[in-house]
Amino acid sequence: MIETFTVKNYRSYRDKAELSFVASKKEGSKTNDLPPIWYKEINGKRILRLLLCVGLNGTGKSKMFSALNYLRMIATAKPQKPSDKPEYRPFLLDKSSSTQPTELSLIYYIDGTCFNYDIKVSSECIEEEELKLVQSRSSRIFYRYHNKELDKVVINYGSACDLSKSDQHDLEVNTLANASVLSTFGALNLESQILSKNFDYFENHISMIHRSDKSLADKLQTGDPEKDRVLKNLLLRLLNDVGTNICDYVIEEASLNISELIANGAPDIVIKAMMEQYPSGVITHKNLRFIHSTKDGESGLDFDLESLGTKNIIRLLVVLYDVVVGEKSTCIDEIEYGIHTKALAFILKMYLTIAENCQLIVATHDLSLLNADFLRRDAVRLFEKDEHGSTYVRRRDYLHKTISFYKTYEKEVSPQLDELMRKIEIFIKYKDDIME
Repeated sequence: MIETFTVKNYRSYRDKAELSFVASKKEGSKTNDLPPIWYKEINGKRILRLLLCVGLNGTGKSKMFSALNYLRMIATAKPQKPSDKPEYRPFLLDKSSSTQPTELSLIYYIDGTCFNYDIKVSSECIEEEELKLVQSRSSRIFYRYHNKELDKVVINYGSACDLSKSDQHDLEVNTLANASVLSTFGALNLESQILSKNFDYFENHISMIHRSDKSLADKLQTGDPEKDRVLKNLLLRLLNDVGTNICDYVIEEASLNISELIANGAPDIVIKAMMEQYPSGVITHKNLRFIHSTKDGESGLDFDLESLGTKNIIRLLVVLYDVVVGEKSTCIDEIEYGIHTKALAFILKMYLTIAENCQLIVATHDLSLLNADFLRRDAVRLFEKDEHGSTYVRRRDYLHKTISFYKTYEKEVSPQLDELMRKIEIFIKYKDDIME
C-alpha cells in the first residue's frame, strides 16, 4: 500500500506536489458508528484505502495518475536498445524546467515493511535512483548515479541489500544509463529476496485502468471456476442492489476457421493479420449476454445492447474485484462515467467494506459524491493550477461535521466560474459573436 507519492517537473507539475494517503487521526465520516473501513493501520499510521480527486478539467488529476504509471514503467520495463533515451516528460510552460530532471518518489508498504523508492530522469539518462528501508533509521538497499565524466552507472549497495558480491557486480555492469536498477534486476537471473519483492510490487500491485481495457467476457470467464463463481455472485448481487433487473449472464463461445475467410475471398492483408493473432487457424470469440427478469419472463440481451451506465457498473465491479484480490493500488480516471451518483456511492462503500490491503485513487467531476454520508473528508484531494500553469494539490485534514463539506468544496473549485455565471452579459457576448 502507498503512503505518499510525490512528483516534480512532470507534465503539469512544475513544483513538488504530494499525494498522501495518510489519514488524519481526528477526521472521520459524518456518522460515528461506522467501522474504520477507510484505512489500514500500519506501524501506527492510518493508510487510506480510497482517495477522491476533484478539480476542473485540465487541473492535473489525470497527469498525477500518469506520473504513478510512469514510475511503474521505469521501475519494471527495461529499454530494448542501449541507445534508447528514457521517456522524459518535463513541465514545458517555462524556460528552465526542460533542462531539469523529473523527480518521482514513492513511500509504500510490502507485508508491513516500509520502503522508499526515489528516481530522477533526464532527457539523456536516469540521473539517480535509490531504494531504502524506512525504519526508525533509514537503511539503504542501493543508490545509483550516473558518472558523467566516465559515462558510467555507479551503484553503491547498502547494508540492507541481500545480493551476493558477485551478483552486485553483475547488476552494476548490466545496468545501462537508460534503465533503472530494478528493471535490470527483473531481466537478470539474480537472487535477492528484497529486490524481488520490490520489483513484484511495482509490476503487479500498481495499475492504471483505462476504459478500453480488455474484453469483459475474458475477465468474467478466466478459466478459474472458483474465481469466476465468486465474481459472478458479487456482480449479480450488486446489479440487483443498484436497481437493475439482471438476474444472470452467460458467455457463449463462437469460432470461425480462417480457411473459410480465404474461401470467401478475404484480402491477403486481413488473412495475414488473422493468422498472426490466431496461429491455430481458428478465430475464437466470446459473446457476453445478460439475462433480464421481467413480469413477462426472462430475456437475454447482448452486452453491447445494455445501457452505458449498466456496462460501466459491470466493468467497475470487475476492476474492484481485481484490485481487492490482487491487493493493488489502482488509479481510475473519471470513475463516474455513465454511472448515477447514488449507484456510484453504493459501489464505493461496498468496495471499502471488502477492501483490505488495497487502494483506489479515483478522479471524478461529480462533486455530489462529497455529500455521501460515509465520506471521510480527509480523503478528498483538490487539484488546482497556479498562475504559472503548474498543478498543486490541496487537502483538508479536518472540517467540523456541522459544516457542509460539499458546499465548502463547491465554493473552492474555481470560484471565478461561479462569479461569471452570475453575469448575463458574459453569455450575451457569445451570442453577439455568433451573430457577427
